[in-house]
Amino acid sequence: MMTRRELLAQSTGAMASVGLGLDTLAAAEREGAGTDREEALFSVGLIADAQYVDADPKGVRHYRKSLAKLAAAVKGINEAEVAFSIHLGDLIDREFESFDAILEPLAELDRPIHQILGNHDFAVPEDRKPEVPGKLGMNSRYYAFSREGIRFLFLDGTEVSTFAQPSGSEGHAEAAARLEELKRLGRKNAQPWNAGIGEAQLSWLEEQLKEAGASGEKAVISCHYPILPDNAHNLWNDAEVSDLIDRHAERVLAWFNGHNHAGNYAERNGVHYVTVHGMVDTPDTNAWAILDVLPGSRLRMRGEGRVPDRLLA
Repeated sequence: MMTRRELLAQSTGAMASVGLGLDTLAAAEREGAGTDREEALFSVGLIADAQYVDADPKGVRHYRKSLAKLAAAVKGINEAEVAFSIHLGDLIDREFESFDAILEPLAELDRPIHQILGNHDFAVPEDRKPEVPGKLGMNSRYYAFSREGIRFLFLDGTEVSTFAQPSGSEGHAEAAARLEELKRLGRKNAQPWNAGIGEAQLSWLEEQLKEAGASGEKAVISCHYPILPDNAHNLWNDAEVSDLIDRHAERVLAWFNGHNHAGNYAERNGVHYVTVHGMVDTPDTNAWAILDVLPGSRLRMRGEGRVPDRLLA
């Protein structure tokens, strides 16, 4: 039988550089799961799109089921003794009161959770939108910290949007104009549920990556929105952000996001772009993962439910 290393090498080598080979890589990881449990330096819990509301199912989205799914994920994450967890946006589907119910299972986490803003988090009354970051325990809409040689960067992909900015504001008008321009250009991500990152935040991101390089750190970036592969769910200025990361690719290990509930994967210039499957989809199959930080700046995902295992080397 082929060894795990050989199987992974064969699968990864067969992939195109961007967006291909998802099933092959997942199959390779499943084949090797359980045979390689190298001890991690530390681990992180990953969850995306719990998207809770007290409402009947719609299509594949089973909103009420997210309470039990999230409770099960919290139990598994606690058992994994992670250093912290990340929720990749869209904790609720709509209604500000939904936050209270879905934050209850998260309160059972033994270690801190870091929230990222998603589009559905702002599906609340206009006057309550400014309260959303505080409700999620966020002191800043984008931020960073370092742990054992890894700099974790958390981005606000909702910054330039028609849903997070108050109607009638300058920010809302700017976002509406950008959306119309993307529609004129025929961009598939020209959707009102998508958004963009502003110039100040982009400058902050580049400065963070430069500082990481100067201090010998590697970076792991998280955002609600994907930027690769090309997809209807992508950040409005996905090309601009991916070009920025290309300029610092030797310092960046991976980009993790939610938003596209079906999951996705791409690799470019050695950087892994991983879309974590949405928890809200399906009536009874969960979706979350443990991310192990391994020696040698390698990452290993141990997926649960719909999330595949991955070795991000």
